[in-house]
Amino acid sequence: MREPVRARNSLAAVEERRYGSRVGLPRILRLLAQHEITATFFIPGWVAANRTAACRAIRDSGHEIAAHGNLHEPLEQLDRASEETILKESLGLLQTYLGVRPMGYRSPAWEMNLWSPSLLARHGFLYDSSLMGNDVPYFVDTASGRLIEVPVQWLLDDAPLYRHVYGASNAIADPDRVLQMWLHEFEGLRKDGGCFVLTCHPHISGRPSRVDVLDKLLRAMRSQPGVWFATCAEVATWTHASANDQTLVVADPERGVPVD
Repeated sequence: MREPVRARNSLAAVEERRYGSRVGLPRILRLLAQHEITATFFIPGWVAANRTAACRAIRDSGHEIAAHGNLHEPLEQLDRASEETILKESLGLLQTYLGVRPMGYRSPAWEMNLWSPSLLARHGFLYDSSLMGNDVPYFVDTASGRLIEVPVQWLLDDAPLYRHVYGASNAIADPDRVLQMWLHEFEGLRKDGGCFVLTCHPHISGRPSRVDVLDKLLRAMRSQPGVWFATCAEVATWTHASANDQTLVVADPERGVPVD
């Protein structure tokens, strides 16, 4: 949570995000059902506790629920102890309100400290999905064990393309432009045998025109042979079984620097 004062006082900011649970999420869930696709939803603990009905709709639709902080705290502002405390709190809230013990984690804003992978491995996570080190899933070896990384990319995130930010130089992108960008990236990854990980927020991509873009994207992807639609947990499980040789070794900061 980068702006705690605004979060406490701004009705506008709160309502922008409430649009997601009220309107955007039901649209996205309907679209996924129409395409018979199971997705992964990364849910902060606070959201599980305060938007419980919406989160249970995700769970009851058969989608994977994974961890995503508690109040969307940026990890670069946390020390190791604070990060672990928040991780435990978020896991407790997901268990209490949704009955879920997640296999995966995505850090808020995709920030990771050097010790973050080791914390995740220590707390029994199978995978993380916050880093951008490859086009395919890879292994992250830590002092606490092995973690699988399902890589992400800003190009495939709706927020920098669609979200209005005061003072930013980027204008809100035309949905057709976004569709073409995502289709080009999908085609390149498909040819190279890569993993296309699209990140969408219900309050952003839940707008009617943007859901239409998602529908067109999914239809185009389905038209290609050999495309596998899977949750992040399914991708991580497959990666674990395949034992590929893409590995990043992350040493604990107290014991040494990361080694690639």
